[in-house]
Amino acid sequence: ERTARSRRLTGQTGSLAHLRDQLRQIVVRMGERLSVILGGEARDTAADLRSAGYRSRDALLIYAFAKTVLPVAAFGIGSLWVLTTRDVGAGMILPAAAVLATALALSKAVDFVIDTKRKTRLARIRRGFPDMLELLVITSEAGLGPQQALHRVARELQVSSPELAGEILQMVSEVSMTNDKRTAYDKLTARVPLPEVGVFTQTLDQSDKYGTPFARAMRSLIVEQRANRLIFIEEKAARLPVIMTLPLIFCIMPAVFVVLVGPAALSIIDNILSGG
Repeated sequence: ERTARSRRLTGQTGSLAHLRDQLRQIVVRMGERLSVILGGEARDTAADLRSAGYRSRDALLIYAFAKTVLPVAAFGIGSLWVLTTRDVGAGMILPAAAVLATALALSKAVDFVIDTKRKTRLARIRRGFPDMLELLVITSEAGLGPQQALHRVARELQVSSPELAGEILQMVSEVSMTNDKRTAYDKLTARVPLPEVGVFTQTLDQSDKYGTPFARAMRSLIVEQRANRLIFIEEKAARLPVIMTLPLIFCIMPAVFVVLVGPAALSIIDNILSGG
């Protein structure tokens, strides 16, 4: 009996896996056709997906499917529901508008999710970037070459900043396999479109081209990054008065008015009542 039950479970698991593979193939085929329709926008979308952390070969195809087919399917199902449950007339306006809004929301939700994850991932990489520069200076001054220092630092950053560590390890692997540093630097800049990373890859390229000592190049880059971070902090501090205006008006000023005007209002009320 146990053997028969295990066979049934194995058969069900195999059927579910087969069904999942079939659905994936359908999505990929439809995504391929839709990506052809997207044309030149597909390259920009693929770059955004890579920045968001989606490196799968089928990421663009699944995106095209979710962006196009799901809203159309929702609109078709919703239109069928409206036609079958509502009489033709003015009563169909609100349900039809709700169906159209739902389809548009599904189309925009895909871009919203990708953009949110992309910004979150880039923000985490930006937070770990100064630590990487400091570790690169330490390892380079300890005697490691540029590629060895990058590999060592990426291994150390796998816990605190796994996204940045993965990008650096991928760049080091591309350099070791192809021996084309400029292409590897360009790919890193495309995957992580941050100004800090762009300056970092330019510094690496100049160090390789002109023979600038790696530790000295990283030290100059650290000085520049510290100055940029100080400017960024000063800009945030300058925006504080504007940000504090609304809390001051809606949270603090009412209490101040109660303290200042309250006793006078109570005195006026007492005089009116005693006079009456």
